[in-house]
Amino acid sequence: MRRVIAASARAFASPRGEGGNPVSIFMPATPTTPEERTDLAQTCAWESVVVETDSEGSTPPTFHFFMPSGEEVSFCGHAAIGACSFLANKPSIASNEDEMELQSLSSTATISFLAASNGSRYDAKVNGNNETELLMDCVHEEAECNPRLLKTVLSAIGLESVDLPSTSEEDDVPWPIFINSSVARPKTLIPVRTVERLHAATAPRDADAFRRLCDSLDTTGVYLYSACRGRLECRQFPRSSGYPEDPATGIAAGALAASLLRRQITFDSNENEGHVYDVHQGTAMGRPSKIRVKIDGYTPKEANATLRISYTGLVVFDSVSQIK
Repeated sequence: MRRVIAASARAFASPRGEGGNPVSIFMPATPTTPEERTDLAQTCAWESVVVETDSEGSTPPTFHFFMPSGEEVSFCGHAAIGACSFLANKPSIASNEDEMELQSLSSTATISFLAASNGSRYDAKVNGNNETELLMDCVHEEAECNPRLLKTVLSAIGLESVDLPSTSEEDDVPWPIFINSSVARPKTLIPVRTVERLHAATAPRDADAFRRLCDSLDTTGVYLYSACRGRLECRQFPRSSGYPEDPATGIAAGALAASLLRRQITFDSNENEGHVYDVHQGTAMGRPSKIRVKIDGYTPKEANATLRISYTGLVVFDSVSQIK
């Protein structure tokens, strides 16, 4: 493997450029083998994406998504957004061959890519401030979880049944409670009565036991959420990612938004232009992040309904370099 351009970025950062979900982006100069891509991924403490480009530019680049363990996964929203912003800024070699620089993006750029897992094509729009919108067509699926496991899940994250919304409240809202929701990979949705109790939750202490619990639920993570005055505050405890909590989870935010819309729970009035959900995450970690989810063309009454979903977030680059 020859030279590789490597970038460290944070996707879905707050409007002030704080927080965000870290991702490592690798762009090799020549095609790589599966073993070489795995080796790159295992140098990271978080998710990564390997971007392989066509030397002739006749086809869109291919994105390979990885967990820090080296496991290749079908898709990773924040990694995709980070890589699209990276390509839009056209990385180039600086005067010192060991250093890289990103050109400043002066206008909106459209980036297309192929997901290595299934060859599907995706499009993203990158604005001059590196705010990136990823567009996807997907299927929304839901499945009820075994109610006997709810107390076990809550206990694993330091919560109790009283922390859930009461169905007897006057402003009863049909919040999705203890269901698996998926627009890419299943996430278990659990509402929490207040933001204060949401932030009181604790990451699972026994990672192996929590992984087995997630396996029994057939989920890739537990996604807590609390709604206050139209603001969604969320936390995710992943099944097995090499870290206990995630500061921003695009596909989980998308799954939550789809399940809310399925129950006609909205926080805007722009029905003709699609519904928008601003999801805030990472606050309890001191890494505040923001994901804007927009859903169009959703007919929830249809089984396995398709929808047009977009994720918008700010991308901040911390470093760009070359690996020889």
